[in-house]
Amino acid sequence: MDPVPVRVQAAVYATGLFSATQTSLIAVVVPLWLLHLDAGPLMTGLALGSYNLLPFLFSVHGGAVMDRLGARRVMVAFAVLGAATPLLYPLLPFVLAVFALQMIGGLASTMGWVGAQTLIGQMMKGSPKHAGRFTSIGVLGNMVGPPLVGAGWDFIGPWGAYGVLFAWTVAQLGAVLALPPAKAGEVTDPDGRLRARDLAPDIRSYTSAFALMALPMVTFVVLLSMVRLTGHSIQSSFYVIYLNAQGLTGTAIGLLLAAGAVAAALGALGAAPLTRMMHSSWLLAVTSFISLLAIVVTPLLGLYALFLLAQVVRGATVGISTPLIISDMSHAVGPDQGKAVGLRTMANRGTSTVTPMAMGALVAWFGLGGSFLAAGIAIGVVMAGIIVFARAKKIL
Repeated sequence: MDPVPVRVQAAVYATGLFSATQTSLIAVVVPLWLLHLDAGPLMTGLALGSYNLLPFLFSVHGGAVMDRLGARRVMVAFAVLGAATPLLYPLLPFVLAVFALQMIGGLASTMGWVGAQTLIGQMMKGSPKHAGRFTSIGVLGNMVGPPLVGAGWDFIGPWGAYGVLFAWTVAQLGAVLALPPAKAGEVTDPDGRLRARDLAPDIRSYTSAFALMALPMVTFVVLLSMVRLTGHSIQSSFYVIYLNAQGLTGTAIGLLLAAGAVAAALGALGAAPLTRMMHSSWLLAVTSFISLLAIVVTPLLGLYALFLLAQVVRGATVGISTPLIISDMSHAVGPDQGKAVGLRTMANRGTSTVTPMAMGALVAWFGLGGSFLAAGIAIGVVMAGIIVFARAKKIL
């Protein structure tokens, strides 16, 4: 692999930082906003899940367009769209408006994240070293963003919190504009332009992306990624509501997420060295399961110190597993980097769409604390099935 200029690496890493960590800011402010609007548990779950609905539908197509035209062109368009949405939340204090704004903002941030991962595959050939740096730097935003947005809510209110989110989306736009244009060898149509008709889904993009699931490693990575995202979706939805019900302020909740981000940044840097001690597939499976376990045990903890410890464990395991997912998927699919990232993102966003809705139903049936434990048991069964599949395919 030719050396990648530091300026280019910095632009890719910054894009990943601001796009990926928008979800963490949303995870603090939108549940608090829905509580402010007196939304019920089921409506809250539906509204939080809507953040991932459009990414679920369009991630594969967006990745395919990036393979054809270049990631930067697509990312610029969606970064502009993303910057236009945060301040509309307090301007439109209605639950139905939350649904629409969640869908738009979710798609915009996801296209930034898909594009940044696509560039890791195209420019850096899926290098575990660069993927580890990308993940480590990306999660650093979670050290700053959640406490800032939580403090904005505590001291100023909704306008303060959404003002922080607006600044975050503007920073993402600046990072995307700093990316270099695609080279001829990195895309199939370097001279093409992004047109409105390119945004319409193309069935061929989906069939060719789903064909990648014939590769056992791709299926394995996608399934484990969904397990990880189940934990993330719980943390981004009813975790904040549960902690708020225990009397924690927005700032205290933001600090918990920031501690997890510090652990994730350190864990990501240790991913490549750890693969020399444990096979990467086993390491990915173990860390994915632990990251889920650390969130579903929340009702059993009770003390802020234990909440903090669980976040550190969860952050470290998420940090280790993320570069492994990026690297293993990149090595398995060859030139179809955008489609592969889009496929995994589609699966993740589908999980993130369904999980808050399912948690809303579980809260109605088992109560807020019982819903965490019920979700953990269900995903534990799924995890056992993934292990059986991987053993049969000689992945583990």
